Amino acid sequence: MIMGFGMKAVLVIDMIKDFVTGKFGSPRARQIIPTIRALLEAARRVGYPVVYVCDAHRPGDPELRVWGEHAMEGSEGAQIVDELSPQSEDAVFKKHTYSAFFETGLHGFLQDRGIREVILTGVVTNICVQHTAADAHFRGYEITVPEDCTAAVEDELHRQALETMKQLYGARIVKSTELMQEWEAQ
Repeated sequence: MIMGFGMKAVLVIDMIKDFVTGKFGSPRARQIIPTIRALLEAARRVGYPVVYVCDAHRPGDPELRVWGEHAMEGSEGAQIVDELSPQSEDAVFKKHTYSAFFETGLHGFLQDRGIREVILTGVVTNICVQHTAADAHFRGYEITVPEDCTAAVEDELHRQALETMKQLYGARIVKSTELMQEWEAQ
């Protein structure tokens, strides 16, 4: 067997204070915290890397023209929510736009570890999660999205983004419990 074949990594996208409890926070974002936490614990038990990729904007980032200042690098709003604090073995990348892959070093990190599949969690389903799925697809990764570990500001936007990722990028849309059962059975 090829080393790393079928290896997976769980990406935690933008579970930071500005998107959960702050400027763009929402009840939907807060509701997925326990589900993400359970998925991360299961991933760590079976040895899958956990990777946080979080907005950390600098003045002049193009996204700021659309959304205004948010998640500024070094600010409280750019910090990962306490309930999902990274463990010492987890990786943390800063991003300056929607995609977790754009100029972050994530692709090299995943390649170095033989990762073939990314499990996308976090917010916002129809923006950063969807753009990350697109870039993962273009780089040849298999994509799984546990729908109960992602959130948008509206249910319809969430549903549409999941359907788009499924249709355009071949993403597998599942419940987190289904994933955890698969992992435990391996």
